[in-house]
Amino acid sequence: MPAAPARTATDAVAPVTASVPAAGGMAARHATEITLDDALEALTVLTTAGMETHDDCAELARQARLLVGELEVMAGDLAETHNVRGPRTMKAVALLIEQVGQLAVTAQRMAKDALDAAEIAEAEEAAMARDYRPGQMATVDAGLAAPSARIHNEN
Repeated sequence: MPAAPARTATDAVAPVTASVPAAGGMAARHATEITLDDALEALTVLTTAGMETHDDCAELARQARLLVGELEVMAGDLAETHNVRGPRTMKAVALLIEQVGQLAVTAQRMAKDALDAAEIAEAEEAAMARDYRPGQMATVDAGLAAPSARIHNEN
């Protein structure tokens, strides 16, 4: 009978996680990977990104509207000054004007949606700070590592 193959470093063994409380801590199943400050910071980043996206989209919409005007002037100049009036050319220019106009409408809608998202993230940040910060401060003031779950305090 051949000998069992030797184990190598590449034979990975799945890590074992404890479900018993760590020294001075809580049971692993109650631990989270995010803190209140991390959540508030993430919402701040979302708010800022939403505001910046709003500004970018509003500027895109403004410039698209300007481009529509310039294209209309160009189409008139082609027809009047340069006698470029072919139906295919005029149809192509009209289509281009229509598409740029649609870009302006879509960019304006995106600007509104980004502003709405930024306002929601800002409101959620304020609500989380208002609702969770007092409990966090009370936990620290009481010298606890973590707050007790509400279910443990209700009868």
